[in-house]
Amino acid sequence: MFRLIRTATPKTAADINAALQFAAEMTSYLNRTYSLNVKFGVEQFSDSRIHWHFESDSLDKITQLHTKLLQDREYCGMVNKARDLWVVGGLKDTVIAFLE
Repeated sequence: MFRLIRTATPKTAADINAALQFAAEMTSYLNRTYSLNVKFGVEQFSDSRIHWHFESDSLDKITQLHTKLLQDREYCGMVNKARDLWVVGGLKDTVIAFLE
């Protein structure tokens, strides 16, 4: 089992509400369109980073999803529309492998 965690940092405190709205819309879109169980949250007591995460039983499925997303016009449009909300270079993906 693998967990993909994507983290993004809003540019300013003024962007947090719009970033949370984007996170909710993106999560809903991914879950509805790709039958994922993506969840999101906001980091507390720091830079208010937004975290999305979901689990997959294989790295191949994560790679296949990534390929599909790059070809998904609606997804790309949502990402482009929100691009000014985030710190440049503030996007980070982490993959956790569960050993049990």
